[in-house]
Amino acid sequence: MRDLRPPTSPAWARDHARLAILAVTVLAVGSLLLAGLVMLGSVPGVAATASAATSGSCGTDAFYRPPSPLPKGAPGTIIRWRVGCDYLLAGGEVAAPAKVWNVLYKSTNANRQPIAVSGTVLVPETAWSGPGPRPVVAYATGTQGWGDQCAPSRELQSGTYDENFAVENLLSQGWAVALTDYPGLGTPGEELYAVGTTEGFSVLDILKAAEHLRPAHLSARAPVAIEGYSQGGGAAAFAAEEQGWYARSLRLKGVALGGTPANLQAVAANLNGGPFFAFLGGAAIGFNAAYPQLHFGRYLNAAGRAAFASLSKMCQAQGLVTYAGKKIQDYTKGGINPLHLPAVRRALDENNAGKVAPSVPVLQYHGLADEVIPYAVEVALHKRWCALGARSDLVSFPGDHVATQVEAQVTVVQWITNRFEHLAAPSNC
Repeated sequence: MRDLRPPTSPAWARDHARLAILAVTVLAVGSLLLAGLVMLGSVPGVAATASAATSGSCGTDAFYRPPSPLPKGAPGTIIRWRVGCDYLLAGGEVAAPAKVWNVLYKSTNANRQPIAVSGTVLVPETAWSGPGPRPVVAYATGTQGWGDQCAPSRELQSGTYDENFAVENLLSQGWAVALTDYPGLGTPGEELYAVGTTEGFSVLDILKAAEHLRPAHLSARAPVAIEGYSQGGGAAAFAAEEQGWYARSLRLKGVALGGTPANLQAVAANLNGGPFFAFLGGAAIGFNAAYPQLHFGRYLNAAGRAAFASLSKMCQAQGLVTYAGKKIQDYTKGGINPLHLPAVRRALDENNAGKVAPSVPVLQYHGLADEVIPYAVEVALHKRWCALGARSDLVSFPGDHVATQVEAQVTVVQWITNRFEHLAAPSNC
């Protein structure tokens, strides 16, 4: 296995430092509670209208605006594509040589309606030397933020994407990488943040879109895998559960996920009133957009309407600093907690992982000192999947939420390599 890159980019260091400073400040002043939330062949399903966007710069907003109505075609159908800008590291350095395309593709929302989602496909410049077609890995991104400027496809071009170290590690193996922006992040509307059902669909569909992307020369016979952490861990968990009935054509070999928000109620309770409240606020925005029938907005007071409108335009670091220590009750009429309302609880339950056994091997990894998503949440998911007959290997790391993603990289890439090499998958069920 090739050497893996550590996260040395200034962007990653800056965001990690901000999280650390924030946590230290909270402890020092004692004013907040630390308890507080990834064959070309006949190219099935490619819309006749799909074409390269040849006008304007690769950063224009017009690319992200889907046509209305959407073109016919199954999930994974490419609506349009364009050659992307260079994939940049922080500071403007061009990353490992790779061909980059942006895609707008069809997927499915939580109400099982077709939607358009944007994303990025990266293919190493070097020829694939392994047996069979070049593998493809869907990288399910962790939280970048809630404003469209925070979409991975945009951040990869601006040099502000803070998970480039993980993407680089996949590209360094010679694998193609497909990154969804998730529904509503990049495309019009609010990001359906933390809505695992639709995030899972978008991860599976970016893999199908990558296979359909003619200039990428990828194959529908290619083995594929999924890696995701934090928000991406939740998306990867749902992709693992949904693939058997939603995306059977994919030759999925395994799913590696970590820091998984598998129980939204437990995660919300941990975030409320703590330094990471912005994640809970973002989830409220996401569920309000995904389930308009909840009428979540009617529970907000004036401060809540202003705060959520502001947060929906922020990226992660700004949101964390701005809303540290807040509670959902600060923003609701009468200080109610809408998470306790029956309709809201049903929507949350629908987006809790662990209902279906993945049909492929799973690697779960989590930090024992995770201050964002409790370790017990990952353990509970592992137990549920094991009880359902899944093959899951749970690996623990000593660090906190951010450190664990870094520490797990060698383990994750080796595990995916072993799946592509058809080695027996370990399980500690």
